[in-house]
Amino acid sequence: MASEIRRRFSLDESAIDPRLKNRILSADGDEELGSWDGQSVHDLARELERIEEFADANYAGLPHSQNIPEDLRDQVEKDYPIWAADPSGNCLVGEHAEQIETVDAIRSYYDKNYGGVEQFKEKLRQERERMIAEMKQR
Repeated sequence: MASEIRRRFSLDESAIDPRLKNRILSADGDEELGSWDGQSVHDLARELERIEEFADANYAGLPHSQNIPEDLRDQVEKDYPIWAADPSGNCLVGEHAEQIETVDAIRSYYDKNYGGVEQFKEKLRQERERMIAEMKQR
């Protein structure tokens, strides 16, 4: 046998075609509508404008979500909302992904309104605990 077929395990490293990582899918996930290489949020904004002329893109599934800084993920990402970020620290934000702001500007917002990102997350945790306690009392 000239080429050996190896069994691959889930923990084995695998090479993924970079084009697959760049795909922007339709809202139902059935169709590839465009792509973004993760380098410039400005390019993503233009690509989304182009896509929106003929289809509904799946913003929840935009490529390169790992570019969003760790401290701005999860609760902050949903609160602000942050749809995507590029390596330069620019983020596509807003209810309809219509604005571009820097990571520093987003952090400044949380500094000004809550004393910081971590304080905002702590506020949410305390509110959740209060809500759970109230539900248990009923």
